[in-house]
Amino acid sequence: MQTSRSAATRHFSGTYVEARAKFLENAARSGATVESFVHPQHRGALGEEIACDVALIGASDAKKILLVTSGTHGPEGFCGSAAQIATLNDADLLGRLAQAGVALLLVHAVNPHGFSHLHRTNEDNIDLNRNHVDFNAPLPVNAAYTELEPLVLPATWPPTAADEAALAAYIGLHGMPAFRAAVTKGQYTSPGGLFFGGAAPSWSNRTIRAILRKYAASATHLGWIDVHTGLGSYGHGEKIYAGRNTPQDLALACEWWGADVFATVCQ
Repeated sequence: MQTSRSAATRHFSGTYVEARAKFLENAARSGATVESFVHPQHRGALGEEIACDVALIGASDAKKILLVTSGTHGPEGFCGSAAQIATLNDADLLGRLAQAGVALLLVHAVNPHGFSHLHRTNEDNIDLNRNHVDFNAPLPVNAAYTELEPLVLPATWPPTAADEAALAAYIGLHGMPAFRAAVTKGQYTSPGGLFFGGAAPSWSNRTIRAILRKYAASATHLGWIDVHTGLGSYGHGEKIYAGRNTPQDLALACEWWGADVFATVCQ
């Protein structure tokens, strides 16, 4: 695989439209089975069709699948898309996957609306990482966020000196870790607020589940990489384990992805 800067940057795009076109072109060239799950209601920032596009390389009934998804948080899709396109051009990796009997399943733009409009959230202001909960059960309660929302989303923008002083006083009283936890853990009461988890499964939630039912129903082993950006050192890929919190699963994550997986048992 080429490793020069020019070889890497050619996989990146400047818009969702360009990224989608590159992905579909490279998927077709690689001989992948391609399917598009088009959003039935919304369009992109340029009026374009938006979709979760799927490319499968390998057997449709494969027992082992490597799944790579991009664009869960909108603009993070630019990096994820480039990684997926580079993978489609990595003959050595594709050959090793085929030899091992592992199918490659790429899902381009889990949140195509956010990708196109450059929003972390989806068309309903939902943060998809907080949308995969059991909506038939009582939803998680985040009382701290309710207290904080007027401070992080003041009535006027930019914040006034009084707003900033009130926020600083909250952080001084509770500490920065508590402030960050209260804001980022998610909330289900304020549709216009930060890290809103939704009131029901979103279109992206339902779509990714439909893709898994169709393409991964036969799998006994599934390795899933969801590409995000913004954490860790510049240019460094931090591997965050977000699966079940059991010793067996955490140990398997370390075995698969390496001892530097961000999970307590691996530290």
